[in-house]
Amino acid sequence: MRGLWLVTAVMVMALCAEAWAQQQPTALTLQDSIRIALQNSRTLRSVLQDERKANARVREAKGAGYPQLDVSANYRRLDRVPKAKFPSFDPVTGTFTFNEIEIQPIDSGTATVSLSQVVDISGLVRTATDAASLYSRIANLDVQRTRNEIVLQVKQAFYDVLRMQELVKVAEEALQNAQIRRKLAQAAVDAGVSPKLDVMRADAAVAAAQQAVITARNALQLAKAAFNNVLGRRVDEPVELLPAEETLPEQIQFAECLQEALNRRPEVIQASLGISLAEKQVTAAKRDLLPTLVVRGQWDFNLKTSTFQPRESSFTTIAALQFKIWDSGQTQGRVEQARADVDKAKIAVENVREGIALEVRNAYLSLQEAREKVAAAEKGLQAATESLRVARVRYEAGVSTQLELSDAELAYTQAEQNLVNARYDLWIAWARLEKALGRYAQAEQVRG
Repeated sequence: MRGLWLVTAVMVMALCAEAWAQQQPTALTLQDSIRIALQNSRTLRSVLQDERKANARVREAKGAGYPQLDVSANYRRLDRVPKAKFPSFDPVTGTFTFNEIEIQPIDSGTATVSLSQVVDISGLVRTATDAASLYSRIANLDVQRTRNEIVLQVKQAFYDVLRMQELVKVAEEALQNAQIRRKLAQAAVDAGVSPKLDVMRADAAVAAAQQAVITARNALQLAKAAFNNVLGRRVDEPVELLPAEETLPEQIQFAECLQEALNRRPEVIQASLGISLAEKQVTAAKRDLLPTLVVRGQWDFNLKTSTFQPRESSFTTIAALQFKIWDSGQTQGRVEQARADVDKAKIAVENVREGIALEVRNAYLSLQEAREKVAAAEKGLQAATESLRVARVRYEAGVSTQLELSDAELAYTQAEQNLVNARYDLWIAWARLEKALGRYAQAEQVRG
């Protein structure tokens, strides 16, 4: 009996441990976050359906050049049997008589099987297939463009959560410093070496630090909600992140960045393919005046023969050649429209290249600025740390006022905040530059 209770207790403890483990959030790496966002993104799923549709259009265009097999059948029933009267002369009696002959039965049925093949002598089918293939490539590039943007959004949200976690720690440290200063002020007042006003100032500083902690914690919750939104999860989903293990590169030249962006960005390739697509439309419009040829073989089956339709089946070969002599300028109008689309596509390429060049330039300069800010913030924190140490020694020795110590603590807290913001601004600036270069477009190229 005791053994049974022991087994039951162990099972209950195991179930409770499992339930507790399921309630605990799983720590996410940056790579995990990107994978979840790409899986859950409705925007990405939408463009993937566009890609699927474009691929189906290629199959449709190719199918127009393959043989087509059609089968049809019909049944017909008349209200009465159709008959015809034919005269007949009887030489014996010398009289004419009329005989009724059934032309066809009251009900009849036919079946037809036809096999047709378009002979692409004008190249219309080939041109349509090429255009559909270009649509498919453009749709695939749109998927890459969307993935490039989503990865940047994930990185920004990921770094914002880590940033706010660090700022919460800074705010909590500032609160601890304010509380320590309040104790020192109380001790000085009790010893009769400081006025009671110092304690009141210390109390005000503690209250302000407590408010700063509340604000920082709330900002952290907002950052986590935004992070969950980017990942396509519930906004109240627990969030626990592991630090990102990324390495910033050495200094890179702007010219190299710009060249890489122009070679890699899906938008540039899309715009270039837009020119090719518009040129295909010009070709298709011109070839609309060329002849078309369709060869068809047709089997007809008579399901119920009659006197005038005695054959049960027949086979017919048909070759249809169609040539437009004059269409009142419709084709020429379509050609001019297509040529205008070509010129418009060329302008679009220039706009895209200039826009990407500006984006790369901004991201590049932001990265350089972020590097300099990190270096300046590190020096500022070193100076603020030493200033705070000296201010504490002087205050404890009774040779300075609480105001001097308070100013040193505020400067130290601000220096810590500046360094945290500068470091995460640097990571985000680097992420923006990589996005501007198109490095997140391909799934296998996503790093983190």
